[in-house]
This record gives sequence, structure tokens and C-alpha cells, in this order.
Amino acid sequence: MTPREWERYLVKATEKVREKVSPIARREGRGKKVGVGAAGDITIYADRAAEDELLRSLGGRARILSEEAGSVGDGESEVLAIVDPLDGSSNFARGIPFYCTSVAIARGTSTDDVTVGVVRDLVSGDVYSSVRGGGARKNGKRIHTSRTGDVSKAVVGVDFGGGGEETARRLAPLVGGVRRQVHFGADALELCFMAEGRTDALVDLRGRIRVTDLAAALLIAQEAGGVVTQEDGREVDLAFDLGRRLNFVASANEGLHRQILQLIGGGAERRSKPS
Repeated sequence: MTPREWERYLVKATEKVREKVSPIARREGRGKKVGVGAAGDITIYADRAAEDELLRSLGGRARILSEEAGSVGDGESEVLAIVDPLDGSSNFARGIPFYCTSVAIARGTSTDDVTVGVVRDLVSGDVYSSVRGGGARKNGKRIHTSRTGDVSKAVVGVDFGGGGEETARRLAPLVGGVRRQVHFGADALELCFMAEGRTDALVDLRGRIRVTDLAAALLIAQEAGGVVTQEDGREVDLAFDLGRRLNFVASANEGLHRQILQLIGGGAERRSKPS
């Protein structure tokens, strides 16, 4: 399939995931634990149900790298689907209406090779999508990051969860320097919020982000005009390996990005990834 065909296919596939998990969200025991995923996190029933639906949709069309099942499918296939069936599982389990499903399509070995990204809000049904070089869309309409250029006027997502005291100390100047600090509990969907200008930046320095969390939303944010780097300004090019983790800073534009990097001690200049 062409990238555009993949985009249309994933929009439909993620809607099926929403149809599958929405009834579960209304039940008691929606946070029932059923095991541990390939990435080492607790798997709840909704994680498994969402993944099973995506495996049915994608099986035979691509190899799959999923946060829950790990590597699945034909190892010879040139097409890889990077899947987070339910980003925001903790929110789902507690009845907090902020969680999504995320699928990226790639031909290669790292996020630089992602050609299609789709993230669906499993509560509202909104779908964010992008084909590399073709901009970003929400429900089929073009979106763009905000023009906020002054960090003191910015609304910034900051993920503190489990980051420890040292992470909190590093983030204190940023939290004190922005208009408002927010965090909703699902980084993929938060990046999409930034992509459409609802927020101005997202910072995660916990050292916990995996490629399944980031692959689709990274492309969407960049195609919407955003800047996403590691904490020291180096480009993000994350290998398709569930064992790899990273920190990242995402901003609506270059000027805002430089200010945020300065506040967290990452320097003002962007750097290319090492050769």
C-alpha cells in the first residue's frame, strides 16, 4: 500500500479499536490486570483487547512491534507497524477520560523511517494523522502548532510521573517560568494536542519513553510544524527496540524550543544526531 492508503487503513483500524474498548471503559473492573507486556509494564484487559483488534487488522500486512506483544509477524516483511494499543492505560483503569491508540508505519530501523502516523483519541473519537512530507491533520483537516514564542506565555505539558527528585529539580525552572503547566497522562495524545495548538510544548525527562509511545505522534507533531529533540538538543531518531528509552522536548516552534532547552539546562542550540 502507498502511505496515503496506509493512512486511510489505519484510520479505520483505530476506529475498530475504539469500538472494542469503549464498552470496557463503562464496566466495573475496567482496570483488571491480565499479565505483563513485552515492554515490562502491567497489561490490563483493555490493553489486550485493543492489541488483539490491531493484530487482526494488521496481521499479514506488516510486521508488528507492540508494547504488549513485542515483535509479531513475518520477519521478512519490509513494512513495520509500531503499535501502542492503549496509551494512557492508568487513566483508563481509573476512569479518567484521556487515552488513545497509536500506530506508525515504517520501512527501516528507526523513527526517521516512519512514513505514516495515526493517533486516535479513544474517548472523543478524534483522529490525528500524517504522511511524511504531507502535513498533519485532525479528522481530515490540516492542523498546525501554535505561534507562542514566549515561554512565559506558554501552556506546557510536563510529565513528572515517577521521575524522582532530581528530575523534579531540573524541571522546576521550567514549571516556574511558564504560564501554565499541565499533564494529562498519555504522551502520544498530548503531542497531538501540541500539534493542533491546544498546548505549546511537552517535556518528558523521566527516561521512560519507548519507541511505541512516540513513533506516530512524533511524525504528526513534526509535520504540524513542531520541533522535537532530546533534552540536550540532539535530534530524536529512536531505534525500533523496546529496550531503548529516551527523554524528549517538543515545542510548537524553534524560538520557544530554545527557551525551554535553556530552562532545563539543555543548551540553546540544536545539535544533529551523532553519525
